[in-house]
Amino acid sequence: MKSLRIFFLLIIPFMTSGQVTGFLKSSGSIIRANSQTADIFIDGKLVGQGEVSGINIKRNECITVQVSEVGYITQIKEFCKKKGMPSMEKTEYIAMPVDDSFEASDRSDYANNDIVINPKEKNINTSWLNAIRLITNYFDALEVNDNDVRYLRTAWVVNVFGNFTIRSRLIFRLTNENPLEYRFKLVSERARGEASPREDEKFKAWDRVLKRYNPLIEEVQSRL
Repeated sequence: MKSLRIFFLLIIPFMTSGQVTGFLKSSGSIIRANSQTADIFIDGKLVGQGEVSGINIKRNECITVQVSEVGYITQIKEFCKKKGMPSMEKTEYIAMPVDDSFEASDRSDYANNDIVINPKEKNINTSWLNAIRLITNYFDALEVNDNDVRYLRTAWVVNVFGNFTIRSRLIFRLTNENPLEYRFKLVSERARGEASPREDEKFKAWDRVLKRYNPLIEEVQSRL
């Protein structure tokens, strides 16, 4: 029993939370990301955050390493133990570039959701005109403006960042005349890489809004 306790005392110092292959001393490589909270995947399996040690690649095999975190650009690299293929160093430092579209935006519950507005001005013609004036301060071009049914949709505004294209537009419509009620929706979508605003298949709804539109949301709610 005493010898068993000594055995465990000897191996415990070599156990680390980031190890993949068990009780390793000096063998195996280390993957280190530039963020301590970055998720590290090997062949699609989450193996740790920030840093993972004890990685061994079998002879004539390869592994795919993915490092991801919100606000950064995902990095994917392949390492092999094959002649002529990229090998893994003792320590592999994987730096994720900052996602500049993330820095230029804020997460918002208003993105792609209807917001109900009960205007202070109860005259429908005046309140509609006030809304158009306010919206066109932020969106120059109107794609649809039907004054008969009180429906307005702006053209897409496109902002291209390093790795993503963001398209934004606003929909404003009358939903009730008595009591007077409008709804507006700030549509925010993102596509990977450069994309034309007409390439609908490339865009997906994004739960963030470019910071330039934050004042618009506040003004629509407070001034109409």
